[in-house]
Amino acid sequence: MVPETRRSLLHGVAGFAIALAGCSGLSGSGESTRTASDGSAPDGPGSGSETDPETLLVRSDTDRPPIWHGDRSDTTPRRTDPTNDSVVVDTAGKADRLSVVDGVDRDRLDPFLDATDFESETLYLQTVRIEECFRLVLCQIEWQSDEITTDYIRRIRPYTDPCAVETRVAEARLIRIPDALDADDVNAFGTGIGTGQCHRGARMESGGGGGGSATPTGGVE
Repeated sequence: MVPETRRSLLHGVAGFAIALAGCSGLSGSGESTRTASDGSAPDGPGSGSETDPETLLVRSDTDRPPIWHGDRSDTTPRRTDPTNDSVVVDTAGKADRLSVVDGVDRDRLDPFLDATDFESETLYLQTVRIEECFRLVLCQIEWQSDEITTDYIRRIRPYTDPCAVETRVAEARLIRIPDALDADDVNAFGTGIGTGQCHRGARMESGGGGGGSATPTGGVE
């Protein structure tokens, strides 16, 4: 039997839609398209969008970012913003300063970092807090030389996953952008979270439960 608190939550989810910053542009019947960088700046970064980016997802029930940028010897990383936290990782040196909280398997992060070619790619680290009974699906990431925006839909986690209605967890994603951005130039970030569908490639993103599981993924249906 579903606990009363969760049953009430499920009754109310159908009408839920929020935009944290900027417009989502998601709909129940629309289909996302995939485009590469437009190549408008042959000697520097251009702009583009991806609906199926290579992504590493970490979900954690700690009150700190599951992945954070700072000294690995620092055992007290700053707390993430209540809504979301964004870091542009544009060099291997900056990637080396990415740390994980206790309980997260570091061995699953390092290969993802090592596979990134910072001559032509950039990593975007975004941490979003969400109710424990839900998970986020990344529908699209768009970028320009000075701005990065993401669109998500929110889905209910399976009944078999234990959760508490009033508990919030953190989902941290490292998203590989196929373009060489300069972190110093990126000064604007946008995030949209809605409901409905985002039609994707064949691969499925799976958000693990609490405890800091890390899952390299490529997209969601």
